[in-house]
Amino acid sequence: MANNSHQRKKKRSKTSKRHKQQEPAGPRRFSEFGKFANDLLTKGYIHDQTLSISTRSCNGVGRRSTANVGAQYKYKNAAVEVNFDTKSSIATTLSFGGEILPSTNVNASLRLPEYGSSQLNLKFQQSFRNAALSISVGLNQSPDILLSATIGTSSIAFGIESKYKTTSRSFGRLDAGISVTNPSRDASIILAEKGDLLRLAYAHRFGQSRKISAVAEVTRRLSNNKNSLAVGVSCIADKLTTVKATLNNRGKLQALLVHKIKPNSSLNISAEFNMKALDKIPRIGLALALRL
Repeated sequence: MANNSHQRKKKRSKTSKRHKQQEPAGPRRFSEFGKFANDLLTKGYIHDQTLSISTRSCNGVGRRSTANVGAQYKYKNAAVEVNFDTKSSIATTLSFGGEILPSTNVNASLRLPEYGSSQLNLKFQQSFRNAALSISVGLNQSPDILLSATIGTSSIAFGIESKYKTTSRSFGRLDAGISVTNPSRDASIILAEKGDLLRLAYAHRFGQSRKISAVAEVTRRLSNNKNSLAVGVSCIADKLTTVKATLNNRGKLQALLVHKIKPNSSLNISAEFNMKALDKIPRIGLALALRL
């Protein structure tokens, strides 16, 4: 009898675990609305924070190279990141998550020599079955409070995000949006900047392996009726190599090659070409990330 009762308890515990595993995930946070499309269009391309090196030969031909120097160290839930740019300024970021308070992340940034732009942020995130909440507060003399909330499911979510300025006691930003996602599609509509900017993004993953992705993003500013369009494509060639490219209505064409040297290290080669200014020299960037 004791063995039978023990087996029944085991079965109940297994079924309860199975129910917990099958419990549907909650809605995504507002910051994740359209994130896949935005990452495909912008992430990895080399832009700012560069260190410039210029050389000139005896015949007067000059060359200029740019680079970015940075380092990051992670230990459990803490991370330290240091970046050095061309203006001889040093940006240091410290982040702590989970250990100080549950569902809370503390982020401190220090910039030298312009220490006035340094800041300390406290971010709280909590996910529920049909809702998600995020609160971010800047801990300085005039803190801004960023509040976002979403309701729905893992497939469809409605969200709103607002930024409250304590100095002027007014809302500096009010955004609202909807996100629809599944394993093959990711679509979002966001009304930002107090209703002046409308952004529509759609991403599609092709095939069962979903190695090829295409994205289109349309933005319209209602105050002056100006539109912008950006399209992009990404292809995972193999386990080590990813290629992607983007093109917008201003004629800027970008291409990026990401090759993993080690499991945690990668080499990025990016190029930027203005199709409406053929006389300009294309920009080529090189980034090497080594994780020891």
